[in-house]
Amino acid sequence: MKASNLEIIRLNNLKLGAKIISEQLKHGLHLGKKTGVGLEFEQYRYYEPGDDPKRIDWKYFSRSGKYMIKESQTESHLNIRMLLDLSGSMNYEENGFKRLDYAKNLIASLAYMANQQGDALSFFTFQEGKVSQKVAPSPKAFQRIIYQLEQDQASGSWPISKQDFPELKSKQKELIIFVSDFLQKESEWIEIVEQMRHPKKEIVLFQILGDQELNFDQKGNFKFEDLEGNRSIDLDGETVRTTYNEAIKSYLTNLKKAFHLPQVHYYQVKMSESIAEVITRFLADRQL
Repeated sequence: MKASNLEIIRLNNLKLGAKIISEQLKHGLHLGKKTGVGLEFEQYRYYEPGDDPKRIDWKYFSRSGKYMIKESQTESHLNIRMLLDLSGSMNYEENGFKRLDYAKNLIASLAYMANQQGDALSFFTFQEGKVSQKVAPSPKAFQRIIYQLEQDQASGSWPISKQDFPELKSKQKELIIFVSDFLQKESEWIEIVEQMRHPKKEIVLFQILGDQELNFDQKGNFKFEDLEGNRSIDLDGETVRTTYNEAIKSYLTNLKKAFHLPQVHYYQVKMSESIAEVITRFLADRQL
C-alpha cells in the first residue's frame, strides 16, 4: 500500500520520504533521458542511411530478414536548479499539513532522483524580496539541499516592486524547477519567470494549491488570515463562496496564459494529490 502525503510528511525525514516517493514511481522514469548507444536495451528501429552498419542486429536479421538497430537508454546529465518560495503564504495548511511541507517533499524527491542519476544540483530560495543561493553544485549537493530544506521556514511577503536578480540570468543550459503557490498581488512572480527565460533553459513551475483554495465550498463563519501580513477578517463562508471562486478561477486562468511561454512548463498541483503521482505526470511529459 502506498504511503499518503500526510504519512510521508509525518515521518519528518525528507531523505527517507524522498526515497519512499521515488520507489512509488513507475519504473524507468527519469528526469532526463535520451536514446542512443548504451548498456540497457530500449527498443528496435529500422536501419537508415548514415547509421553505422555495426549497430545492425544481425541475429534479428537472420530471423526476420529486416535490418534493425538496437537503441538503448543513456542518461543525460543535467544542471538542475531548484527554487523554493519561502513567502508567508507557503504556510497555508490543509489536510493536516502545510503547503511548505508538500513543497519540501516534492523538491527533496526530485533532488533524490537527480542525485541518483548524477545530475548537478543547486538550490535557491525566495524570501522577503531576496533570492539566496543556499546550495552550490558539488558532490554533496543533495545532502546539503536536504539539510537546508529541513532548516528553512516560510515568513514575510514578496514585494510587488520590480527587482533585478542577476543570479537568475545565467545563460548555461539547465533545468529550473520552481516550487511556489504563485499567488501574487500584481505580476511579481511572472516577472521573475521572465527574468530567468533563456533559449538554453527549461523552466518547470509547480504551483501548489489547497483544494479549498481552488474551490471554496465551506459553510459557517470563518476567520480568514493574511499569511503574509497581520490582518484577519471574519466572514460567512456561504456569502463569500461565489465571489471567491469566480475570482480565483479568473486569476488562475490569466496566470496560465502568462506562463504559456516557450521552454516554460506549468503544473497546477493540489495538496491532496499524491506527490509520487505529480512527479510521475511531470516525468511522463518529459519522455514525450
